[in-house]
Amino acid sequence: MQHWRTGCFLIFVQKANCVGAKLFSSAKHLMNQVEYNSVQSTIPEIWNACGYLRLSREDGDKEESNSITGQKNLICDYFSRHPEMMICDMKIDDGFSGSSFDRPAFQEMMTDVKAGRINCIVVKDLSRFGRNYLDAGEYIERIFPFLGVRFIAINDNYDSLCRNTELDELIIPFKNLINEAYCRDISIKIRSQLEIKRKRGDFTGSFAVYGYLKDPKNKNHLLIDEFAADVVRDIFRWKIQGISASDIADRLNGDGILAPLDYKKSQGLRFATPFGINPHCAWNATTILRILKNFVYIGILEQGKNTTPSYKIKQRVVKPREEWNIVRGAHEAIIDEHDFEIVQKVLAMDTRTSPGNDAVELFSGMVYCGECGAAMVRKTIPSGKKKYIYYICAAHKNEKTCFAHSLRDCILEEIISESIKRQVQNILGKEKVLKLIKASALQQADVKKYQERLDKKNEEFGRYQRLLCSLYENLIDGVIDQAEYQKLKKNYTALLFEVQEQAEKIKTELMQIMESDTKGKNCIDQLKKYQNFTTLNRAAVVYFIEKIFIYKNKQIKIVYNWQDEYQWITERCLQIQNMTQLSEMGVQHGKNET
Repeated sequence: MQHWRTGCFLIFVQKANCVGAKLFSSAKHLMNQVEYNSVQSTIPEIWNACGYLRLSREDGDKEESNSITGQKNLICDYFSRHPEMMICDMKIDDGFSGSSFDRPAFQEMMTDVKAGRINCIVVKDLSRFGRNYLDAGEYIERIFPFLGVRFIAINDNYDSLCRNTELDELIIPFKNLINEAYCRDISIKIRSQLEIKRKRGDFTGSFAVYGYLKDPKNKNHLLIDEFAADVVRDIFRWKIQGISASDIADRLNGDGILAPLDYKKSQGLRFATPFGINPHCAWNATTILRILKNFVYIGILEQGKNTTPSYKIKQRVVKPREEWNIVRGAHEAIIDEHDFEIVQKVLAMDTRTSPGNDAVELFSGMVYCGECGAAMVRKTIPSGKKKYIYYICAAHKNEKTCFAHSLRDCILEEIISESIKRQVQNILGKEKVLKLIKASALQQADVKKYQERLDKKNEEFGRYQRLLCSLYENLIDGVIDQAEYQKLKKNYTALLFEVQEQAEKIKTELMQIMESDTKGKNCIDQLKKYQNFTTLNRAAVVYFIEKIFIYKNKQIKIVYNWQDEYQWITERCLQIQNMTQLSEMGVQHGKNET
């Protein structure tokens, strides 16, 4: 009896729910009908229509099917079959992603809508309107009805004026969701593919940097543009000579050299940049400094410097340098690496030009006090009709915390000039001896010695690996217990890591020996540029010298840029000479015995 009552109650509840659902459905249908009738009563006879077109490769759009021309033809054909629509405009966003509605043409269209100039929007399909599920739904279901705008998606058979409410409430959000999922999937694939390309040294930029061209056979490889490359070389050469960035820009503008933006446009490239404000761009200090600091000119590609949090958020976020994709030797260099390093050093100095001069002083930013380490500054002292220039300690001048010592600029110039001449002659005089190093028994002996050490460490590494592998077998066989196993495993693991570190260190030293002759050769090749050096200039100073220290007793210490290379060349030459002398002594001793 109790079960029967329970069953009857459940049947009653089910019927009540069914009746309630029908009443709710009828009420909803009635409300929609009222809404539809209210809309019908305000339907205009003529619609001020606007076609909206969009294409973006970022979304994975296929040009052959979704081209702007194809969309325009489809919309125009639709207008021709609906005389109640008057074409007011065609808004086109070419190259803008559908994941965001922050598009220029779309915003212009919405401005016209709010001004009452447009009350009907026609698109090819919902994916052309947008690929953001939430925003697209907000516009279609809330904003457009509120503004009294008729929305038509031709290929999706959607017309907000003649819609099937219940069906559209299910189908339209679902289609928008599919469009967004497609956009998300394409974004992930593009990001991963670009990351792979950057890691292997492929250039992924839309336009080649100034001084380079994209290889016609491989768009991910850069070739030197000889005309622009000559301009880049001039910029670096002038900077080494001490000319400021603004003066370099003035020289290029005076010579009629096109700025990078105008040069790209003259090559027929559709290049745009947020830095360009005027219709005709000119060289400026910012552009010059950007070129001087760009590692691309020494064959290094630095890519992946910034990113976006997701495909929906277009705000750029700068990544830490350790997360950049940096590849050396990705393309042919325009600037010598040593010259590039010198320019970076010059840029880091305080190299302001004196009033009336277009270049910095000879030793600007390079002279320091040997007593306290502070910079030495130039001071001009007039005496009658003559002017005498001295270098004095800035700490003494400003705070009186150092000794009152100074040195005439002409004396310093003479000392530096003679020192550089001696250095060049000394190193170039050892070129013949240096040529013997690569084939010398000394280098061969060093290579053999380190290779034997490396082989021995590799054998030790293999032995400890085998011991580790055998430990578990000994544990299973009962040869050792658990405590002994843990202790031996810990010891062998520590030894394994120690041997591995030692092997890496030996390998590094071996590579240094094998590459040392290349460093010496590069040093000599650079010094040959100044083998006929006569007059001291800014280029020679920054090329050879890193710092100059002046002490209170007038003693001068010069720190050269090639200090390590000079020392290596000198040591190797002495070793070769000693070996040659020993060999000659051995030969002479043999002759005497004979």
